[in-house]
Amino acid sequence: MLLSTTNGGWYRAGLLLALCCSLFAASSRCEAQNLVPNPSFELTDTCPYTIGFQEGAKPLFWEKWSQSPEYFNTCVPGTGMDSLVGVPLNGFGFQYAFDGGAYIGMYTYGSVGLNQPFREYVGCQLLEPLEVGETYNLSFYTNVAFGGSYWAPTWACNNMGMLFTMQPNVWTDTDQPAFGLRNHAHLHSTSVISDTANWTLVSGSLVADSAYQYMVLGNFFSDGLTDTVHIIPGNSLGAYYFVDGVCVTRAGQGCSFTSAIADPVPLAGCTWPNPVADMLHVRVDDGTQWQVYDATGRLVHDGVCSGDLLIIPVREWPLGEYVLRLKDKGVKHVRFVVMR
Repeated sequence: MLLSTTNGGWYRAGLLLALCCSLFAASSRCEAQNLVPNPSFELTDTCPYTIGFQEGAKPLFWEKWSQSPEYFNTCVPGTGMDSLVGVPLNGFGFQYAFDGGAYIGMYTYGSVGLNQPFREYVGCQLLEPLEVGETYNLSFYTNVAFGGSYWAPTWACNNMGMLFTMQPNVWTDTDQPAFGLRNHAHLHSTSVISDTANWTLVSGSLVADSAYQYMVLGNFFSDGLTDTVHIIPGNSLGAYYFVDGVCVTRAGQGCSFTSAIADPVPLAGCTWPNPVADMLHVRVDDGTQWQVYDATGRLVHDGVCSGDLLIIPVREWPLGEYVLRLKDKGVKHVRFVVMR
C-alpha cells in the first residue's frame, strides 16, 4: 500500500456463421483498460439535486451499498438543498475534484448507538471479472472532508479502502441488505489520512484469487481496528472522506480516468463494414468470447462464437461509437461506429 499526496431488447439468434480466420496470437497485454466504469464519476443522467445517492443524484454505474453516501458535482448551481452536493463547497467540506468536476463521499468512521459502528459504502460492477492468478494495480485518491457548509466531520481515520466481491449489495428504498464489517480489504490505508487540503493516493497490487465481479469503497474494519485522530474540536460527528480517480488495471498498465475503455489495438480488414448501419461482420476463431461496450463503458451485448464469423445486427442500436472486445488466446479490441 502506497500513500502520496497531490493537489489537485437485445437478441442473440442468427449471430454466428462460419468462415476461417486465425487472428489471436496477441498477448493479453493488448488489453489496456481501467476496469472501473466511470472512474472519476463525471458521467451522470442528471445533475445531483440532494444528498444520499438518490435516484437521479448519483453517478452512472455506481450504487450505494450501505447507508447514504453522497455524489458531488460542479454542475450544482449552489442554492437550496442541492448546494449541499456542490463542488468545491458542499455540506461536508471544501475541495476541488482531483479529476474533472465530480467526486463521491462517505462516512468511514462513526456510530449510531452503543457499539454500533456506522459505515457508508459505494460500489460498482467491474467492466469484466478479475482473472484468477493475474496481478492487478489498484488505486484511488481520497481526502478527509473539512470546512463544509452544513456538517462538520471532526475525525480522520485510517483503513479507507477497496474491497472486491462476487455479489453486489445494492441498497434501494425497499431492499437494504446488511453489509457486515470484514476486518479485511484488498487495499486500504494503514496510516491515518488527515490532510484536509490535498488528495492522497492510496495504491497497491492484488493477485486475484477469485473472479471478482464487483468492487466497493469504504472502511471495512471495526472501530477497534481503526485508528483515529480528532482534527477539529466539537461534537463527534465521525470521519467523512471524499473519493475520486478510482483505478483497477492489469499490472504494468497505466490508468485513465476519462474513459473506462482504452484505445483498441487496430484490427484492419477483420471487421466490415465500418461505419455500419445494419450488420457488423467480424472474423473470429471458434470459441472466441466477445463483448460490445458503448462509449460510456456500458456492456450492451456479449456471447461466445460457435463458428469463424461473428455477425452482429446493429440496425436497432443507438447511433454512436462502440468497442468490440474479442478474447481467445489473447485479447484484442476494435472500435466501430453505428451510422445511418
